[in-house]
Amino acid sequence: MTNPRPSSRKILLVSYLFPPNGGIAVQRALSFAKYLPPLGYEVHVLKGRNASGPVQDPGLLRHIPAEVRIHQAFTPEIPFHFRQKIWSLLARNRRPAAKPAATPAPAGPSRPGLPARLIRRILCPEPEILWVPFAVRKLAKLIAREKIDTVIITVPPFSALVVGSQIKRRFPHVRLISDFRDEWLSFYLKDFEFQNSPATRRRAEAIERASIEASDLVIAVTPTSLETIRSRYPEQPDAKFACLPNGYDPASFANFHARPHAGGQVVVTHVGTLYKTASPRYYLDALDTLPEDLRSRFETRFIGRIADSEQAVLTGRKSDIRIMGFMPQSEALRQIEETDFLLLTMTNDISLPGKLFEYLATGKPILALAAAGSEVHQILAETGSGWCADPFDPAAIQFMLQKAVQYREQAASQIHWDKVRRYERPRLTAELAELIETRL
Repeated sequence: MTNPRPSSRKILLVSYLFPPNGGIAVQRALSFAKYLPPLGYEVHVLKGRNASGPVQDPGLLRHIPAEVRIHQAFTPEIPFHFRQKIWSLLARNRRPAAKPAATPAPAGPSRPGLPARLIRRILCPEPEILWVPFAVRKLAKLIAREKIDTVIITVPPFSALVVGSQIKRRFPHVRLISDFRDEWLSFYLKDFEFQNSPATRRRAEAIERASIEASDLVIAVTPTSLETIRSRYPEQPDAKFACLPNGYDPASFANFHARPHAGGQVVVTHVGTLYKTASPRYYLDALDTLPEDLRSRFETRFIGRIADSEQAVLTGRKSDIRIMGFMPQSEALRQIEETDFLLLTMTNDISLPGKLFEYLATGKPILALAAAGSEVHQILAETGSGWCADPFDPAAIQFMLQKAVQYREQAASQIHWDKVRRYERPRLTAELAELIETRL
């Protein structure tokens, strides 16, 4: 691809989380900031000054070019772990629905107690909404002072879409790009408890519509997500919508070298957060019911944060499990060097975890639990990077595990590297630049 010559050279990237925040949530914004300057753009980044991210990875700071200018806007949000604990306590503060005293029937459905309902209302559609007025004020100053003409809002958190809509009203000449790293209405509102309420959905629908209408370009990371978002706004022009996949930074894997591990077991490693739609439950259930002589062949390692809802899933298992906690990217890659297989679960068909692309970059074969035809399944089929089994089919998972034992020496040789390299971040950033120059 020929890199387009920028006709507009000043871009401001709004990303609530940005290094030293860590995890997969910062990688897309970081890659744009890293690879747009060589294409001729002056890049500014606006992030949350004390953004409540779940993990920190200061080592990522070395990837930010010196010429990128970082700006911050205050957010009154409380620290992530403290926020999660408070919300868990409030969510358990439920009272049963009223029923006739004489009826000896079981307790009826419950709803959150008054404190939880009040907090939901204040933090609707999500806690990061508290950042919006501070971000708008800072962004307006930057646009005026730095003569910014293109603003990219990358979400989640989806409240940042409000920032973009308000800025577009105040500065109509600014070209606004809304970048959806995940699908809000069909993924987050469906699968994450905090956002799962009718009031939150109504607010989210209003925010998304205002954002789509205000945006000059709307980007999604998968064809299914793009089609889903596009279908909600048939009155908008087709040229407003584009797909730009997630990917991986090849520079992060320059020193990656596969090496054997010390044990005789098959080592399976999961990297990233364990949560509802990425639960290890289905894998571990299938593994536990394998015959002992086969089950004992596996050691499973979990690197990353474990959501409260998944803590119990890891306890009382028959198989060999190692819980290793969060690691900076460089340390996690060191652990992956000696793994045999990488584990991924995604029960939402339209979602494609960002870590899948970093998995691809390692050349380690992937054991994926995802539905046939899902975005995960399609990427694995395209790249030849692993095997896929339906998470709700224990027999299929067991067959996949048996195949892993039998073919672990040959699995990596099936990878189509020409297809994998399609997802290198420098290439994808060049595609973003081309969209900016040809669509706006």
